[in-house]
Amino acid sequence: MYKTINLSKSDISSIIGCATNNYLGQVAIVPVTKRGMSNTTVSSSSGDYDGGDRVIGCVNGYEIDGDLLFTAGWGDGFAVRRLNDNGTMTKLFHDSNFLWRDSGSTYNHLQSIAISKESSKGVVMTYNVDGYTTFDYSGLLNGGNTFVKDARPTHSNPQIFIGSQDTGGGYVSSTGLYYFGGLTAAGDWIYATEYDARHYKRCMRRNISTGVEQRLWMDSTSGNIMYSGSAAIDRNGYRGWTMYDEYNDRILWANYYNSNFSIILDASTSNPKSVWCDMGDAGQGDDGYEQGWFIPDPVNAPNVFWIGASGRFSKMDITPCFTGSSPTLVGGPVYDGSSKPGQNYANLFRAGTKYQTAISGQPTDKMSGYPDFIPTTSDRGKAMISGWLDTENDVFVALYRHDTVLEDTTSLGRGRSYRSDYGNNLVRMYSANGTPWWIQTGYGYDGHGFRIWSDTYKNELIENWSVEYGPYTLANEANVSFVFWNQADYYTPSGCTLSFFVSNNNGSTWESYNGSETTEHNFTSTGNQLLCKVQGSGTVAKNAYKMSGTEDTITFGTKYAMEMNSSIKGGVTSFKLRGKKNIIWLQ
Repeated sequence: MYKTINLSKSDISSIIGCATNNYLGQVAIVPVTKRGMSNTTVSSSSGDYDGGDRVIGCVNGYEIDGDLLFTAGWGDGFAVRRLNDNGTMTKLFHDSNFLWRDSGSTYNHLQSIAISKESSKGVVMTYNVDGYTTFDYSGLLNGGNTFVKDARPTHSNPQIFIGSQDTGGGYVSSTGLYYFGGLTAAGDWIYATEYDARHYKRCMRRNISTGVEQRLWMDSTSGNIMYSGSAAIDRNGYRGWTMYDEYNDRILWANYYNSNFSIILDASTSNPKSVWCDMGDAGQGDDGYEQGWFIPDPVNAPNVFWIGASGRFSKMDITPCFTGSSPTLVGGPVYDGSSKPGQNYANLFRAGTKYQTAISGQPTDKMSGYPDFIPTTSDRGKAMISGWLDTENDVFVALYRHDTVLEDTTSLGRGRSYRSDYGNNLVRMYSANGTPWWIQTGYGYDGHGFRIWSDTYKNELIENWSVEYGPYTLANEANVSFVFWNQADYYTPSGCTLSFFVSNNNGSTWESYNGSETTEHNFTSTGNQLLCKVQGSGTVAKNAYKMSGTEDTITFGTKYAMEMNSSIKGGVTSFKLRGKKNIIWLQ
């Protein structure tokens, strides 16, 4: 007597420290973070938290200066808030139609902001309409309450941020790649990419303090900013996105189409230099469909980092680019398509961090003490529950959506996980007295609001997790004497453990599952109620997990005594017929 069934989410009797799903072909078990919606200090979208809270732009939809948080909202304008010592926020300024357009109109769907901490000035733009607005927040420093929105530009092309006097030389009037921002500050210089193909092989920047606009050639044109050893750019990219390496004063200048990527050295100075890094020549595609930048060690190995490319994330060493060669692939690539089960996200996948260091007292979305932890965040309603990139197994460990998710909501009083359609990483900032708080922004679902956690619930995983399935029974309550467990697509990073246990007496005793891909586990105990348990253990930065397209399968049943014990002699011959990991016993 035997039975074959799937280990389905609906059969789970216990779940601790993790989440599981079965959605759009993804069947996964992943550890969850210590933080959840129930252990927040603040979880609000009303009052001081209303307005400019629909932060869709990654990673440039928000900025931080000390205890000030600046946010650009998709449909609800722009706002500035102060983080208080108790973890709450006070709204200092909000304008639901903050963006100046042409000569008379305004707009409220924003995705890019950049500020200069040197001059306390900033700018806001978006990708789908022309226009920009500058501002001065110096009056908000040191507990002040004065914010100045600059008047509408009065020059001949008031909607153009760079190139306003001479559009023939290239210009920027809309910025970013859809919902990935295109504004980045390096000192007083605001670097801005154009959504359309309007600045051929040029790096565009404007000094937010002086108003000086520069269109810097990055190819062999006279007066270019090419690093002396760099190859000349041989492609014209557009749909640009930018990020800043604050430790090394470098701008990542990347593009969605046809030109990925350049590094701008000495970005905050009057004499920047560009280094062309041809991803196509490195076999990683010409385009930057996936977005994000992550430098594990910006101090000792600044030229080795993970970066988004054409449908993948790749770890590159750009050192050869300083002498005119292409970058070298040193890790990955990690594909977000269907090359591995459970990895077909069908979005513009986002991984990496806004801040490349995790210095105490400074904002960061890196996990302090774990420089190899690469967080992921949501885009287009996918990877809605934050995950990470497993660089050892080249897997994105993230659930497609919140739909069908069953998770531990009890441990640490966490409640369910935060989820959003578009998002940013959890980011640490400090109140005036130096207290660290962790802020979550996003768009859709929980994203229309601000979620704030104390340092107790920073960006860390629960270290131990388990999932228990069952009980399962046979007809007439027959004893369960064996079980075969077909385990699909589990991963165990280094320093982590993954264990499987079974019980035939409803959990009174447990036995380590010692079967294999072709052999079953025979119970030493007696019972008629089968339970199956998966258990993972790791660190706050990585753990074992299942990322698959199929549920596990078990076959269980009853054997005669002679089948269980080879020392018992009998006249009945038992044998096995094996198919693809399923076992049928004939008696």
